[in-house]
Amino acid sequence: MEIRNLYAFLQVASTQSFTRAGQVLGYSQSNISMQIQQLEREVGAPLFDRIGRRVTLTQYGQELLPYAQRIVSTAVEMENLTRSERTLEGMLRVGMVESLFEMLFQPAVVRYHQRFPRVRVELTVDGTATLQEQLRQGQLDAACLIDGPLPQGQWNLWQVRQAAIVVVANPRHRLAGWAQVPLEELTGEEFILMESSAPYSAGFQRAMAAKGLPVDPFLQLQSAEMALRLVQEGPFLSVLPDYAVRRAMEEGLVRVLPIPDLQLVQQVQMVLWRTKVVTPQIQGFLEELRQALEELPG
Repeated sequence: MEIRNLYAFLQVASTQSFTRAGQVLGYSQSNISMQIQQLEREVGAPLFDRIGRRVTLTQYGQELLPYAQRIVSTAVEMENLTRSERTLEGMLRVGMVESLFEMLFQPAVVRYHQRFPRVRVELTVDGTATLQEQLRQGQLDAACLIDGPLPQGQWNLWQVRQAAIVVVANPRHRLAGWAQVPLEELTGEEFILMESSAPYSAGFQRAMAAKGLPVDPFLQLQSAEMALRLVQEGPFLSVLPDYAVRRAMEEGLVRVLPIPDLQLVQQVQMVLWRTKVVTPQIQGFLEELRQALEELPG
């Protein structure tokens, strides 16, 4: 049983496409099909159901999956057994949501480059939903997301940390000095929210809708940093993770509104797709991200 066939199997399982698996591995679609056929002959059972362009694992494929991951991971470890981190090469593709980028990426990538100077890092900054899809398609090796708890059967979760979601205002805002702010007082305020797919924006709007309270943001962004700057300068409110606003709050630039009826929490998570083989290069970056995450305030 050839390792390269198992690697192809894992990529097809991840991308659910022979063509995309070939693009990731640098093979033609016909080459990937041949490798899967060889593996199916060796296993003695079909590993994928092919319905039109859709490719899904059969029950036999599901059972082979954890074994293939262990075998390929062991093979990668053996290949790198005598190589130091400073001599390892390759490309690392990582994703990160924007609210974490400013705080995590710089310390993580500087330390990582010191450990793995010959590995190139390609960063994608985007929303959680987009990054999750890119992980599924094999376009990213790992990502740092903020979301609700992800199902462990689909994801390999490396680190999880809770983050409170808060409503922030300029210190001169009419609500900034209140000891408690009822949810009803938020209706009619000028909100700056993240894009609709941002989990914490969606969670806030669901919480308001459950009370029959409309929220109509006048501006939606992908940049938490820009939202925070606009709040500092104008009579606006925004809904952001506590780690993204803590420094501005400590400097007196914004206030977190005390809203007893609004207790939102999201998970900051370092994740890989379930079929992803964790190479030393990937593991090293996850270790540096974990350290940067542990250093976040709060």
